Amino acid sequence: MKKAVLFSLLTLVLLASCNGPEGPIGPQGPEGISVFSNVMEVSVDFTASNNYEVLLNFPSDWVVYEADLIMVYLSYETISDSSGPINVWRALPQTLLTNEGLLQYNFDHTYKDIRLFIQADYDLELTTTADRENQVFKIAVIPAQYGDLLPHLEELSEFDFDYFSSN
Repeated sequence: MKKAVLFSLLTLVLLASCNGPEGPIGPQGPEGISVFSNVMEVSVDFTASNNYEVLLNFPSDWVVYEADLIMVYLSYETISDSSGPINVWRALPQTLLTNEGLLQYNFDHTYKDIRLFIQADYDLELTTTADRENQVFKIAVIPAQYGDLLPHLEELSEFDFDYFSSN
């Protein structure tokens, strides 16, 4: 019995280590797309005189379309590292629980500008200076590319629907 098990294991190892000839090289895939996003950092102060909001125009050398995706991040804190300070970013909207209540950093935009603002469930004059002044935001404009960049998306969606509906 020991010889049969040993022979079976040896045969299995020998067969598993075999490989056949390499197949032909496949066709070249489609060339990747070059999509560049624009990113900027701004420091703003939210005060009573600006109604706790700041309107920023996109730089004139940026091309922003109506369908582009706009993302905004708040520099929430800075941590120490051996290479220097590192910003910790949080996506907007961002709600903070303060001693006065809830404070929210938010934004809205068009393809020409972006408005950063704060809202609260209490009088904004009670907001601390640290929560209102020198707030650093990272604004990213990510180009939206439709249709011609995803020619097989419809086929993929149909496959997913057919596959999951049959299981």
